[in-house]
Amino acid sequence: MLEQMNDQVKNSMKPVTELAALNISTLQAVSEKQSALFTTLLNGGVSFAKTATEHKDIASFSEAQKEYLTSLQETVTNSAKETYTLVSEAQAKASEMFKGFSENFSTSMAVAK
Repeated sequence: MLEQMNDQVKNSMKPVTELAALNISTLQAVSEKQSALFTTLLNGGVSFAKTATEHKDIASFSEAQKEYLTSLQETVTNSAKETYTLVSEAQAKASEMFKGFSENFSTSMAVAK
């Protein structure tokens, strides 16, 4: 009886550990994306600052600034989309886990009666 109860507790805790693992892997992936974004932005800013001094007239400087800002916007937009996709996928997986957890819990409670 005690062994059966122990197995039920282990089975009921399995979704919680799976959810924790999902959260950890999602946070790691988001952290890596944000770190890569920061590095890209920093490198782009330094590169622009170096080339900005090379422009002798306002028109060429303005064009270089426009290219830099366009690149910056694309980089940030792509990073946001990728991060949103990661979080959305994790949310969908978590919803499935909760559904499975709820079904397993209901089943184990019915068996316990």
